[in-house]
Amino acid sequence: MRPRRIHLFQTLGALIGGVTRVTVPSLGDAERASLVAEMDVIVRLIGRADPVGYAEHSWRLMDHLVACCPNRILVTTARDALALLSPQLSVTAETEWLDWAELGVDFPILRNAVAEGDAIAAELAVERLFGMAASPA
Repeated sequence: MRPRRIHLFQTLGALIGGVTRVTVPSLGDAERASLVAEMDVIVRLIGRADPVGYAEHSWRLMDHLVACCPNRILVTTARDALALLSPQLSVTAETEWLDWAELGVDFPILRNAVAEGDAIAAELAVERLFGMAASPA
């Protein structure tokens, strides 16, 4: 993978990680349940190693997280960045970039952190999903 694409992906990860950190503690029961249900679908897609489904649903999940964010400035910044950078990142549908084993670890961690309201664990999971750190052993 070219360094520019990695840097773009990590930039989005830092931004979405921040959105996640701010959003998770403010979620109401209905929004939390909706996000967790979306993540359950993604976990199943990861189990099937479905790159197109994974890309489609994971970007939709990121949009949903941004929509739930209580910080309007962060929402605007995240939406602008997603609109600008995500079209350059067809990487999420490329099988050589996707590490199904790591996704199979990190996405359930994200799902459980959101379900439990653990903003820090959720942020760290998002950052791992965007290639910013190694998955836990």
